[in-house]
Amino acid sequence: MVEQRIRENEQLYRAWHEQQRRREMGPNDNELDYIGDFKEDTVRRSFIRKVFCILTLQLLFSTGIIAIFLFVDTARKFMIIHWICFTISYCVISFSERARRNPPYNYIWLCTLTLAMSYLAAFASVFYEMEIILMALGMTTLITLGISLVATFSKFDLTMRTGLILIVGLASIVAIFTMIIILMFTYVKILHIMISVIGMLLLSMYLYFDVQTIMGGRRIELNPDEVIFATVQIYVDIILLYQYALMFIGLFRHH
Repeated sequence: MVEQRIRENEQLYRAWHEQQRRREMGPNDNELDYIGDFKEDTVRRSFIRKVFCILTLQLLFSTGIIAIFLFVDTARKFMIIHWICFTISYCVISFSERARRNPPYNYIWLCTLTLAMSYLAAFASVFYEMEIILMALGMTTLITLGISLVATFSKFDLTMRTGLILIVGLASIVAIFTMIIILMFTYVKILHIMISVIGMLLLSMYLYFDVQTIMGGRRIELNPDEVIFATVQIYVDIILLYQYALMFIGLFRHH
């Protein structure tokens, strides 16, 4: 019992010490000198490999679901908007540490969210032509790869500016909802374009932030045990980014 208590006290002290170091870091400090929870390169590589392997499977599954609803006419008749399912699963994964870490519940919630998000992407895709969908996929891929590379190798640490993220996020959401309310009473093409542009910029910022928390060496970084949580954050960013890109390209191709 005494040895266990000593180990617990040491763990608490190390956690407090790391927290103090993060608070003392300034915006001009060299982020690469701080490694944090990823003290071993093998732990970091294993964590990143698991996240992107699961993410790849999710994106392949979503692509398959979209293809089914595009090419199988009977499947469109049974399409259901899974917003409730997505919201519940996303909230559970985000706020319940036990649900996202303990198998098999973490994989059950992950599959539920992936299925719901795939249906939402398919629902948005069936209203556009194949050419527009392929262009949106290509645009999303380029944006995702570009932001991932910049977030990984750039010295600009967005995780140190959470206040900026909060302000920009709230302003963007309020602006989008305001324009949606206006569009309920009248059609203005420029408002549709603005919604898609604001949405893409907002999701790009979130993607930049989430990639940096996964790669480590920043003010905020995810614990190596948060594989499911990290995968979900990147996956949701990419799927929502695709939907806004689809809207953006569709507006120019239809008019």
